[in-house]
Amino acid sequence: MSVELHLGDCLEVMRSMPDKSVDAVITDPPYGIGFGYRSGREETDSPDDYWKFLSPIYNEIERILRPGGFLAIWQANKYFSYFWKWFGNDIRIYAGCKNFVQLRKTPINYGFDPIVIKYKTGAPLRPEKPRRNLDYFVANTAKWVTQTDSLARQHPCPRPIDQVQELVENFVLEDGTVLDCFAGSGTTGVACVQTGRNFIGIEIDPDYFAIAERRIKEAEAQPRLEVV
Repeated sequence: MSVELHLGDCLEVMRSMPDKSVDAVITDPPYGIGFGYRSGREETDSPDDYWKFLSPIYNEIERILRPGGFLAIWQANKYFSYFWKWFGNDIRIYAGCKNFVQLRKTPINYGFDPIVIKYKTGAPLRPEKPRRNLDYFVANTAKWVTQTDSLARQHPCPRPIDQVQELVENFVLEDGTVLDCFAGSGTTGVACVQTGRNFIGIEIDPDYFAIAERRIKEAEAQPRLEVV
């Protein structure tokens, strides 16, 4: 198992990577809804501007993925109707459900994050006998309320580790290489280490990169998860 981390702009790093060189891309990019990060607010706040930002990155993802490679990309419910236009008619929507939802003053609250998933054209690069291949998972998001001192919480929108583990274990080859081009606090990297996959992570923010490095090193020091 190998881990490779890059501090820099994902588009620049990916352009240096060979064609068809990774088995999966599991990533959580900015949503393009004007979200505020520590470094400032997102520049994009409309579907057209967001796709101008994301489309060249998605093109590189398609180039780097091997035939049959797996893609999972978190997106915003706000832009749900655009997903097929952006990512193609062969996508599925994986429901990243939550066991705790921070309720807002709105008539209907979102209880899940839409994750666009698909296998690139070709024989799917997937585990021979996956434990589970359903299109949803209910993550333990309640712990973000109680575990306020965790490293992951130093990022404004960390992904639930159990949800990412679920995707990696059930949809990615056992010895595959996973790329996360928006590595953030390193959750995808931790999930790969815990499940025995190779990992390549790219993160542009030095502070988040340092958190990812630390979390992944700590995961490497722990026993691997047993798949049951």
